[in-house]
Amino acid sequence: MNKVLFKEEQQFRQWWWIVLILLSIIPAKVMCIYALYQQTVRGIPVGDSPAPNGVLIVVLIFLSIMLWGYFKLKLEVWIDQDGIHYRFFPLIFKNKLISKGEIQRFEIRKYKPIIDYGGWGVRRGFGRKWQRAYNVSGNIGLQLYLTNGKKVLFGTQRSQAIMYAMDEMMRSRK
Repeated sequence: MNKVLFKEEQQFRQWWWIVLILLSIIPAKVMCIYALYQQTVRGIPVGDSPAPNGVLIVVLIFLSIMLWGYFKLKLEVWIDQDGIHYRFFPLIFKNKLISKGEIQRFEIRKYKPIIDYGGWGVRRGFGRKWQRAYNVSGNIGLQLYLTNGKKVLFGTQRSQAIMYAMDEMMRSRK
């Protein structure tokens, strides 16, 4: 097992984003529960063409999974002698590896998340099919230029530490 040179875990925890998520999901869940109660317990249809109970239950489960998924989203990036390992649970379940042999060059750079990638998360650059970003917040990232011509960006809150780890990893013989 290789020594981990760098590890960073990031989650979506911006207050405004949490408020936006809660303001969109909670009222929809409340409405589904209300409609289910009215239709099953009281026998009163909700609206002119009420949704079947099965549909309301599926929507309620879907909204609950979305809410759970948001609070479980976590970007994990770690560097060892083999390369850069990453995972963006629950979107990317398995650990992925960009081996050091695949990395042509790298740099820390400032970027514009919305303009360059359309926001945060697992993103593809606009009009750039060979460009990917994995980011949660901020506008500083580790930009990788791979030997196959692809570019990958990992957002970071610890730019000096990740740069140091990259230098160490690229210098190692393994």
